[in-house]
Amino acid sequence: MPRPLLLIVFGVCVQGFGCLNAPALASQAWKRAVPYDKASAGAATAAQAVINEAGSEECLRGKLSNAMVQLSNSCDAADRSSSVCELASEIAGQENSLSMGEMLSTSETLLQMLGDETSAR
Repeated sequence: MPRPLLLIVFGVCVQGFGCLNAPALASQAWKRAVPYDKASAGAATAAQAVINEAGSEECLRGKLSNAMVQLSNSCDAADRSSSVCELASEIAGQENSLSMGEMLSTSETLLQMLGDETSAR
């Protein structure tokens, strides 16, 4: 008989492994956050791809959105607060997809902020 997997609204129970509450699962996500330098470099690469229109609109939207989520997670994991982190969190938290114009504007703003951050070091 296969081991049953029981999903509960506020937690997960797997036979033989016990139960994990949702906060315990969420805390594991921080371990997967990449370092800020790597996340910001990935976001810059995605932003540059948007500016260069290096792909379809859907592909560019996915690249930029994923990079901003990764950057936001990195900021949160490092307890970092900056204008770059605020922008990443704002974009990552949006429910609606960005238009091409919004992606271009966000990309230009992000690259400017990252450039300012680098020159301030």
